[in-house]
Amino acid sequence: MISASRLNRTIRLRYNGGAMNAESLLSSMMRTTPRCTQALTYAKESLARFGHSHMTSAHLILGLLMLRSGIPFNVLQGFGLSIESVESYLSLLRLCTRESTVHDGVPVGESVRTALARGEAEAQARQHTYLGTDHLFLGILAEENGEAADLFTSVHVDRDKLRSIVSQELA
Repeated sequence: MISASRLNRTIRLRYNGGAMNAESLLSSMMRTTPRCTQALTYAKESLARFGHSHMTSAHLILGLLMLRSGIPFNVLQGFGLSIESVESYLSLLRLCTRESTVHDGVPVGESVRTALARGEAEAQARQHTYLGTDHLFLGILAEENGEAADLFTSVHVDRDKLRSIVSQELA
């Protein structure tokens, strides 16, 4: 398992403290697996349903659940999260107008940019050449402040336990 400080240091070095815009981040991002691409598509499609102005890390959690299989899905289900519970959370979420950048016509918030960068760092630390759903999920779980962290807190889910289980599955 990668320590949070090492992961954050890698992200700062690679992405210049988050100054990189979403277009640069996503265009330089390593290739995603088809399942990861599908999870991102599900997350994007959920914006209109909830009337949200930009994609957040909580939308990414929904996208991972909508795959209905895989390590993130199984771990989230094991901790009592479901598509319905995340949709319920998202339906109550009122996003303030935060800084977001547009990529492929989709406004992307800071929590998504950070989750993608952390996911890529997780993949690289494991010497993987692709960004998979497991890496993305680990990137989301590293979030200390943001919509996914708030979601987990609201349902009393320990992110460190989730992270430990996912890391064991990947070992």
